Amino acid sequence: MKYFYSIALTILLSPLFTLAQSNYKPGYIVTTKGDTVRGFINLREWQNNPHNVDFKDASGVKNYTAGTIRAFGVLNEAYSYYIGRISTDATNISHLSIGRDTSFVTDTVFLRILQKGPNVTLYSYIDAIKTRYFIADNQTNLPYELIFRQYHKPDGGVSTHIENGFTAQLYALAQKYNDVDNLKRLIEKADYNGGELENIAKKINKMTIDNKDYGTAGAVTFFIGAGISASTIKPKGTLPFYNAQNTSNINPTVSIGANIYANPNVKLLVLRAEVLFTKDSYQSTVDSYYNQPEKPHGHYAFSQYVVALYPQVLINLYNTDNLKFYLDMGITFNFAKNSGNSYTNTYTDVHTENYLTLNKYWVNYPAKAGLVISKKFDISVAYAFSTSLTNNGTSRSAQGGNYSFNLSSVMAGIHYNL
Repeated sequence: MKYFYSIALTILLSPLFTLAQSNYKPGYIVTTKGDTVRGFINLREWQNNPHNVDFKDASGVKNYTAGTIRAFGVLNEAYSYYIGRISTDATNISHLSIGRDTSFVTDTVFLRILQKGPNVTLYSYIDAIKTRYFIADNQTNLPYELIFRQYHKPDGGVSTHIENGFTAQLYALAQKYNDVDNLKRLIEKADYNGGELENIAKKINKMTIDNKDYGTAGAVTFFIGAGISASTIKPKGTLPFYNAQNTSNINPTVSIGANIYANPNVKLLVLRAEVLFTKDSYQSTVDSYYNQPEKPHGHYAFSQYVVALYPQVLINLYNTDNLKFYLDMGITFNFAKNSGNSYTNTYTDVHTENYLTLNKYWVNYPAKAGLVISKKFDISVAYAFSTSLTNNGTSRSAQGGNYSFNLSSVMAGIHYNL
């Protein structure tokens, strides 16, 4: 287990090392004079809106904050500076205030553009407190926050009161720019989330389709894979036969799955969901009688056809467009169809099926390292730490004690990203 903890610790600490890496992507800044300067933006795995940004051009690297530039863009993400009020009341259900909280701060920040058209622009602003949405009438180009409040009434016990102030704000813009009757029901039913607000903004802009990609909070890609599994099975404990040997075997693997990116433009942190199919088997000549080597040997064997559900967390330690190196830690939930599981006593010529109690389900913890080449080919090697395949039960034919068949494996494979 010490190897498991070492690799797990490495993966947990690896974001600290990757934070120091640069990830410059083609981008631009808009100066306070309105000039657009093209160069490269150091794109980070931003969970909240960035407070500052590193920009590199022929003159070198400079750090800019909101107010020192008007806007910046990198790949499919675009941000614009904002000076004004930002609400600070909590909307997380576990941190709600007692009574209506209208507190705010005045700050200068970068707002992320979610949808932009001829009439309005929709923005988001995320910090440690909550997610907020802003909108601007493009005739004035002055963003303001779409109001959403949630709190406990002072005399209402634990009941929650919700104020959808954004409904009236959107309704006013719809009246100005669109046929309000077509939008009225949509606005009234809308929740305070990016997807629904983007749809309303698009309709206020009279846009049937918005082909511009402003970047997304997450993205999913799918893959298929194949490889080999080199497994070792080691018998331990008091078995109902003697001198069982360790065995190794190689079997093919096939897998399908999906990669979920926290930020698809950065691809630093990846959540992977995988379903893997493989086989394990064991067979060994054994002694049926204790310390009687002159008697004929027995034989024990079993096979398992395995379906593994395999969630993983992956960190790209080296991260460029055409080459990535990553470490991966996961857990496999294994479901097995057992076959064979037979013991033959060649001295008595007795053959017994279902001889030992084999698990139909077990868990183990693979650690993996891999390379992604040209965005399409993911080549990896993984080690699955030892786990027991048996229930430490008693055999049907002999008095048994505590025993186990411990499985560990090395897996090598290739994924093709669709």
